[in-house]
Amino acid sequence: MRTDKRTGILGGTFNPVHNGHIDIGLRVLNHFNLDSIRYILSAKPPHKDGDQIVSAALRWKMLEAGLEPYPELIPDDTEIRRDEYSWTIDTIKQLIKSSPDNKFYFLSGSEGFLKIRTWKEYRKLFKLINFIVVMRTGEQESEVTDLLKKDGITPVVHGEQEINIPAVYYYSYESNHLGLSSTHIRNLAGRREKIDGLVNKKVKEIIEENNLYGKNQPG
Repeated sequence: MRTDKRTGILGGTFNPVHNGHIDIGLRVLNHFNLDSIRYILSAKPPHKDGDQIVSAALRWKMLEAGLEPYPELIPDDTEIRRDEYSWTIDTIKQLIKSSPDNKFYFLSGSEGFLKIRTWKEYRKLFKLINFIVVMRTGEQESEVTDLLKKDGITPVVHGEQEINIPAVYYYSYESNHLGLSSTHIRNLAGRREKIDGLVNKKVKEIIEENNLYGKNQPG
C-alpha cells in the first residue's frame, strides 16, 4: 500500500478556467495515481500582457466555482498572496518547504514546455520536481525529447514506471476538450455567443454577471 502523498501542480492564469482544464486534471489524477491536483492561479504572470487579463480576484472566484464539484482538484492562492511576479521556481520552492514529505508533479502542455528555457532558473526546476508533459502532437513529442536530451534528461515516454528526479513523464490522450482554449472562450463571451458546455455553469454566470471579456469589462 502506497504511503507517500502525491500532488499534481497545474499553474495558469485560468482566464477563465474551462472544462479542458478540468478534463486534463481528472485524467492525470487517475493515470498517475495522484492524491490531488492543485490549480495555482498566476496573479502576475511575467510572460503575459496584464492589460488582457481579468483581475486576480475575479479569476480566483471563477476557479473556485469551476473546481467546486471536484474535491481532488484544489484551487491554490499561493501566488495571489505574493505581491510579485508569479515565477514557477519560487512557487515550487515554497510548496516543497511547506510540504517536505509531499511528492510533486508539475503538469505542463507540450507547447508551454517547449518554452521552458525562458523560465526563471529552469534547470533548478528539473532538480526539484517531477514533470508531466501533456503531448498535443507527435511532432511536439519529438521536439520535447530533443530539448530534454540537450539538458541530459531521458524522458519516460509512457509514464508507467517510477523514476527519480529529474523525471519527465509524457502523457497523451484523446478528448473532445483537447483543443479548448481560454482565448476561444473569451472571444465567444466578448461577442455574446454561447459558452454553454465549455465552462462550468457557475463560471458562466460569473462571466455574464460581471460582463467579462466584453468591451467594458472590469479591470
